[in-house]
Amino acid sequence: MSGATVLSEIAAERTRQDAQWGGPAHDDTMPLDEFVALIRDYAGWARVKAREGSMVEARQRLIQVAALAVAAVESLDRRGTGRPAVVPRRSAGMDWE
Repeated sequence: MSGATVLSEIAAERTRQDAQWGGPAHDDTMPLDEFVALIRDYAGWARVKAREGSMVEARQRLIQVAALAVAAVESLDRRGTGRPAVVPRRSAGMDWE
């Protein structure tokens, strides 16, 4: 499956989430820590489903995780609190731990 296909699935999930929860009007009321908690919860469900052998369900949860992360970033950008002036190619302070 191509990256473009996965990204289109994430976009479709964002559309579904917006329809269910109210879109930016809802998202912009959520603190970042709530987004992070949701992302962590859905990622945990992906892990559970993978351990159960349900890769289709694990994959769907990961699509939801990605869509939630996009929602969080979009919300930060609308608030003007998350977007760097220049997008760095690589930042020493952002290495994976």
